[in-house]
Amino acid sequence: MSVDKQVYCILSELSGMESFDKSSSLRGNLVLDSLMMVTLILELEDRFNIQLDESDMNPFELVTVDDVLKLAERYCVG
Repeated sequence: MSVDKQVYCILSELSGMESFDKSSSLRGNLVLDSLMMVTLILELEDRFNIQLDESDMNPFELVTVDDVLKLAERYCVG
């Protein structure tokens, strides 16, 4: 499964929403609260078997779905 599909799967599980796009707001459109944002970061590490740098673990820097995709791709592609 591609990185994009896995990220969309994680976000769908957390938000309970099946339809959203890259520009969707994590807090506005997907209604993720602060606990869900922390869970998102932990789930990214677990799902992709990665360890995020401390500088990338600030959930407030993740605003849109695209931000999450770019974060995951930085660690998984290359």
